[in-house]
Amino acid sequence: MGLLRPEPLLVVGEPLTAADLAKAIHLPPSHPDPAAFIDRLDAGTVLRHYDFVARLDDSTSCRPSAVEPLRRIGDPLADAAVDVLGLAEVKGRGKDALKAIEEYLSGKERQLGSQRWKQERGEDVVWRLWDEMASEAPEGLRGYAVDAAGKEDRRATPFEPFEDVQGPPTLAEGQAVFWKYSALIYSALGHFSLAGGFSAPKLEAVMRETNYLTSGARDATHKRLLETSLHVIDVVSDMTTGAGRGWRSTFRVRLLHAQVRRRIAKGMGRHNTYDEEANGVPINQADLLAVLGAFMIAPMWSLRRMGIKVTPREEAAYQVAWRHVGFYLGISPDLLTRFYGSSFQSAETYFASLAFSIFPAGPPPSDPWATPQLKILSAISDRPPHPTGVLRHVELCRLLLGPSLADQLALPHGAVWDVFMVDVEIWTAWALLAFGQAYSRVGGARGRRWETIRQGWFRQVIELVVVYHLGERRTTFAWRDADKHSEKLEKDEGEEPGVELGPHVGRKIVGQWRSLLVEMGCVLGGAAVLAVAGGVFAAQRLL
Repeated sequence: MGLLRPEPLLVVGEPLTAADLAKAIHLPPSHPDPAAFIDRLDAGTVLRHYDFVARLDDSTSCRPSAVEPLRRIGDPLADAAVDVLGLAEVKGRGKDALKAIEEYLSGKERQLGSQRWKQERGEDVVWRLWDEMASEAPEGLRGYAVDAAGKEDRRATPFEPFEDVQGPPTLAEGQAVFWKYSALIYSALGHFSLAGGFSAPKLEAVMRETNYLTSGARDATHKRLLETSLHVIDVVSDMTTGAGRGWRSTFRVRLLHAQVRRRIAKGMGRHNTYDEEANGVPINQADLLAVLGAFMIAPMWSLRRMGIKVTPREEAAYQVAWRHVGFYLGISPDLLTRFYGSSFQSAETYFASLAFSIFPAGPPPSDPWATPQLKILSAISDRPPHPTGVLRHVELCRLLLGPSLADQLALPHGAVWDVFMVDVEIWTAWALLAFGQAYSRVGGARGRRWETIRQGWFRQVIELVVVYHLGERRTTFAWRDADKHSEKLEKDEGEEPGVELGPHVGRKIVGQWRSLLVEMGCVLGGAAVLAVAGGVFAAQRLL
């Protein structure tokens, strides 16, 4: 194994004994119908699928037959609003759907007058969607803290490093977990959640109709990945209801999903071969739950696969943050509560039960370079600021997915150098994390300052890279025709970048990074000198 790599078998949910693992039932990769296989298992069975193993109990997992009805449910309110606004018919570069809603509502109020509009708006689907999105998530799903006096603190921006945290995990704490591990989680989202997740045939079927993440044009796929990245950055930065950038991005993503459903239903897909009988309504409730789990659970699994220790509280806080986001993505509150409303162990087992039944089955693809996962990995390869070849990305993907699933997806192997460099990059990330935690404990205010700067540095760099590659604009997640996917955002598209750009910013970032490394080197070098001196002194005392 590599420098920090644990064994590839990943135990999901409750801990399992050696005896449990020995008697686990294996779901053969060649099985033509994994869902039917899982449906026939007794409750409490320990199932191993590829390099994942979990106890599937009816209280902490969902049988495929019970998931199937969820594939017939989309997001009726958002779909109806898109129809009223005519957003599914927009061609070319698309239209900011959130702006379209705001203009529609203000126009209605001007047309009818404030008093009449107030009386009649409850029957308007566009207003009802707005009202739902402008409301706080139901109790049990919203990630807010309650103080000693029983007052709810609706903080929706991340805690600063070392800020006092008390009570149950919250949205703000979960956002801070992302930024603590941001470099690793960001990589996991690309190499596990997206490259692995969209290999599932039911999800891939929607992608084919929209040319989203499966385009043969490398730049087009890259732009779609950047949009997804920006949504993630936004929700872990500010989910203030009604105004926060994360709330606005999530509203727009929900409307984009509705546009996809309506376009496919109207025969406006790219190929018009989507099989609703087999796959369900496009972007249905089961799909949304699985994708939410890919953003909530899969990054924590990836950290385990990389040998990074995350505390149970950090996992729970990260779960709270994404569960909060899930409500605004249009997932049914009842389903969110059932699947992701309990402990993290329960949530990851529910996610596993969803994923196990939709993982690719049967013979591996005959052409590895034509698969969705290779298109995604190829799209992010050889890109600044840290250009690396596609096989390096493939090796990281193999590590995070596990060798068995990687082989099933026909992921090729990189060279020994690629494997080694993946280990070096993970070890470096681990060293920075470990040093920051140790230095902040023993180095007092200076150590805490170093760790705060480290987290802020990655936060700034990730956002700068995403916004720069989008065309120095922030996307509004507007629908774009396939021939527009590879183009950068124009000046009349999107929104202001919201971050300072330019060569001077790059120079400042490089200088800050060097300062971090120099201080880290001096501290470690000083510690080594003290350790040697202490050893010499102890040896002299013994002589």
